[in-house]
Amino acid sequence: MAITDESKEKLKARLSKAMGHLNYVYKMVDDQKYCIDVLHQLKAVQSALDKLSEEILKQHLETCVVDAIRHHDEQRVLDELIQVFKRAPELNINDLSLNGAFETGERAEQSCCH
Repeated sequence: MAITDESKEKLKARLSKAMGHLNYVYKMVDDQKYCIDVLHQLKAVQSALDKLSEEILKQHLETCVVDAIRHHDEQRVLDELIQVFKRAPELNINDLSLNGAFETGERAEQSCCH
């Protein structure tokens, strides 16, 4: 997926948050903290990464998928999406707001994957 200038800082902020949580988990393990507390922090890392994945997926759907449909390359993009969901079935697409991208196709011209 092509990361746009517009989305780069937002994605990096989410990554920083996840890295901060993970660094804290590392320190907790090193300090032999209570297991349940470590598990809670690990869940925070997973949640931050899940939100990042959902944001990247949303951008991909709004740009690359729309562009592929416009250029009659649906099969390639469907195959990619099937692989994504096979590898990460926990991705939550129910809450994605796609801003009408499939109707207008306007965001597809901003950035596209190949």
